[in-house]
Amino acid sequence: MNVMSSGRCLTVAVAIALSASACAKAPPMEKGEKEAAMSEDPNQRRTIDGYTYTTAPVEARLGPHRYAFPANLYDSQIGPAIGGGVGLTLMWPELKAAPPGTRSSRSMTDHYRAISISVDYIDGVPIAELLERRTSTDATSEEDSVYRADPRRRLDMRKAGAEQFGLTTYAIDEAQMEKFGKALEQQTGMPTKRNPNVEDDWYIARSTDGGIASFIKCRKLQDGRDGLRLEGDQLVEDESVPVSSCTHYFVDGDNDLSIRLAYPRVLLKDWKAMEDAARALLATYRIE
Repeated sequence: MNVMSSGRCLTVAVAIALSASACAKAPPMEKGEKEAAMSEDPNQRRTIDGYTYTTAPVEARLGPHRYAFPANLYDSQIGPAIGGGVGLTLMWPELKAAPPGTRSSRSMTDHYRAISISVDYIDGVPIAELLERRTSTDATSEEDSVYRADPRRRLDMRKAGAEQFGLTTYAIDEAQMEKFGKALEQQTGMPTKRNPNVEDDWYIARSTDGGIASFIKCRKLQDGRDGLRLEGDQLVEDESVPVSSCTHYFVDGDNDLSIRLAYPRVLLKDWKAMEDAARALLATYRIE
């Protein structure tokens, strides 16, 4: 079952054509509603190729909820994509939106500093079950399938390890992996091929009741390096190895929202600050 909204991809040309009028005026706000643009400087604007990028609020809908994010906070710095879901970008380390009209001129360093935030409204499954579904194969495999017992994709078949950055690491259980490999070989009749270098590292933060509060999976380091290094608040690329990235999942249970962050693994230490910043955006700019 595909419970996620689709269609976030949108070319800049189409986005400009469809969103110019939306950026020109703010959505109506009744007295007592949150003034979404209050913290933004309305005088910030930049014109490129005849289009003026601004910080004006642009409305987005997530299910029954209405938000008015500043235009420069959207991935396109214009507005939401067609087809559902919302894509936003914050710049590390400030965790604020980039100035309007700067997306196309970002340096490679700025590209790595851009924290991608994807938000989707979920109504296909209970929101409280979503993170458990992401850390299991139950929803994506047949009950009698050998793939149901793939230890790489099941939290309950991984082994809890040391805590790092306030997260618990969960490593693949090699004994379970050997058992799975034999079962897969028996079913397919072919030797099991495995590349540990592409098997993600998993990190879990738990809620007070023991449930999954945050699920983060990261590409493995290559020779102990992740492709970037920190020099103060600067990201410096190490071109000898690919850049390792992380995908970070959590939910807004009150509003049935699934949130996904994407960022370089070298920034994993700031996972909580980035999650808190994303939650704050949703709370600040919600108008209905």
